[in-house]
Parts: sequence; C-alpha cells; structure tokens
Amino acid sequence: MAAFSPQERIAFAAALVGALVLHAGAILALSDRPLPRAVDSLAVATRLIEAPPPPAPEPVVKQTVQPVAQPVVPRAARRATPVRKPDTRPVPALLALPLHGEGSLAYAFVIDGQPGEAALSFHIGAERFEMTLERRAGDRELPVWRSEGRVGPQGLQPERHRVTRQGRDRELLIFDRDAARPALLVGARAFPLSAGTQDRLSWWLQLAAMLAAEPAPSIGQRLRVPVAGPTGVNDWDFEVAARDGDRWLLRRDLVRGAGRPALQWSAWLDGRRGFLPVDLRFSLDDDEQWALRLLE
Repeated sequence: MAAFSPQERIAFAAALVGALVLHAGAILALSDRPLPRAVDSLAVATRLIEAPPPPAPEPVVKQTVQPVAQPVVPRAARRATPVRKPDTRPVPALLALPLHGEGSLAYAFVIDGQPGEAALSFHIGAERFEMTLERRAGDRELPVWRSEGRVGPQGLQPERHRVTRQGRDRELLIFDRDAARPALLVGARAFPLSAGTQDRLSWWLQLAAMLAAEPAPSIGQRLRVPVAGPTGVNDWDFEVAARDGDRWLLRRDLVRGAGRPALQWSAWLDGRRGFLPVDLRFSLDDDEQWALRLLE
C-alpha cells in the first residue's frame, strides 16, 4: 500500500471525524444520555491519525564470529622429549689436593707391552705448584711432561704445560687466565679458557681433589674436568664405574668416531691417600697403549 502525504492524512481524518459526529448525533437522537466515551474515542482516533508513522525498524545484521586460529605444533615437536644432561658436577671450592710439599712418586710403567719405569716429581705449596713426569721403557726415553702454575681455592690452576724431548720443547701450552677474556695460547693460536681447566698432567691431582670433595661418592656419578691440549679445551667426563674397598675406579670413554679409534682413560683412586691416582691406563680400541701403577 502506498504511503499518504501529510495533507491527505489530514483530509482523511477530517472526513472520518465528520462521519463519527454524524453517527454520534444519530445515537443522541435515539437516546437522551450523552456518550462521553465516544467523544474520547474520537479524540484518540484523531491523535493516532495525525501522528507520523513509527520509523521502520533497522535491519538486523547477523554477525559471524570467526574462530581464533590455534598455532600448529609440528608432530615432531609434540613427540620430542627434553634431552637429559650428564650428571656432572661443577668444580667445588676449597679442594683438598692429595699431595703437599716436595717429593717424588715411583711408578711401574708399561708402553705398547714393553715394561719400564716412571717418576712423578712434585713441589706443591700454598700458592704455587710444579709437577714433572719422566718415563722410560728399556732404552726408549719418552717425552717429559712438565706442569706449573698456581694453587687456589678450586685446586690447581696451570699456567704452563711443556712437553720436552732431549731438552727441546716439543709442545708448549700457556694459560692466560688474567686476560680480559682468559685464553689458552698454543703457538700463534688462541682458544677460550674454561674455569678449572687443567693440562694433561695436572688433571690427575685435580680429579682426586674433586672426588675427595664429594660427601658421598657413588657408582654412576660423573665428574667433569676441562683439559687443555694442542687443539683447545675439551670437557673430560669421568664416571665412577666400580669400587674395591677404599679404591674407586673412574673411567672416561669416547666412542669410535668416523676414522677415529675408541679412546678410554681409567684411573684407580685410593681413598686412604686422599684419592691419589695409584693406577692409570690409556687405551685405544681396547688396546692398552700405556699404564702406570704406583709402587708401594
């Protein structure tokens, strides 16, 4: 139906009012009583006709809620489990070294199946230390290892490690611990220096002091000693593998790599002597290269 203009609505309302008035007059002619409700109804009808039509309701816009995208986790990540780190111990403070003062230890020595002898000379004071290992098998004189440095709350702190043969240096490692970035110097090369780093001779006593610092050594426990060599510093992890009375067997095993043999260090430490190493063996592919056994 078409909408009426305001003028048309007013004309229509006037006609309707007139018709109602005539109708009311007819009713009054038939009855003597007034009809006030009819008049009220006419007024209400007039207001309704004159009132503008109500505004059309606004269209309702249906909103669609988009689901929040969840991050996609790869299956490999969901299945991954945290990697367990080795049960290694940091270098404890106030290490008790198994040797003090000045002296020498005699060892039975075997290399490539040939028997010989070895001697470890040492001078270990309150602030500095020196150690020298000399080995001989028959007429074969092997390189001499020398280690010197400081003694501190965390045990030995090597400053120089020398390997000499017939009085000439074959290898020299310098531990620059006082630099802004401590470094291991090997000729013209420099490598980062870890805290507690030992050389290939001083680690014997450092490992002994670390085991002595453990309140309750146990089978399977691991001790980590950073050891310096010509190619830098590597962490040597020793595992407590066995116990025989007061003696403890610690082993370091490296599995065979591509083109490299399997390597093993084994050391028996005597708890009655401050865990001093009394038996040291070095093997490649289960073939013993050399061994040292302390002579009583």
